[in-house]
Amino acid sequence: MLESGAIYRNVPAHGIGFSRHPAGVWQPKDVQTWDCYGERFTTLEYRYLAGLEVKVRCDNVVYGGEYLFTAAPVGDGFSAYPEQAKEFCFIRLINDRLAIQPTNHVVFRERSFTGDEFQMPKGLKRQVDIWSAE
Repeated sequence: MLESGAIYRNVPAHGIGFSRHPAGVWQPKDVQTWDCYGERFTTLEYRYLAGLEVKVRCDNVVYGGEYLFTAAPVGDGFSAYPEQAKEFCFIRLINDRLAIQPTNHVVFRERSFTGDEFQMPKGLKRQVDIWSAE
């Protein structure tokens, strides 16, 4: 919202900041790994993640930040296949920029569960099987 009270739409994600002067000049690749691959999303907040320490990989640079919410695509062709299905975490970074990254680019630290090492994992296997009860 502008100071006049008007709503300003169609701001690109790399143009969003959480302060008057967020750090650096960002490009689309700094915010998100892919363009949107669908038109329909549902948004949700995983309350368990709120307040946890988080790290996000944006264009091969890792930043700390604060989890805001998650957007999950629905009804698109990509999400029907496990190796392509993704949810996107919206994270306020410590440099006052926005990150919108898939869950494989985000790690959370829950001190009673995750242990001392707080790094991006390597070698995770992606699910590739489609399971059905019929």
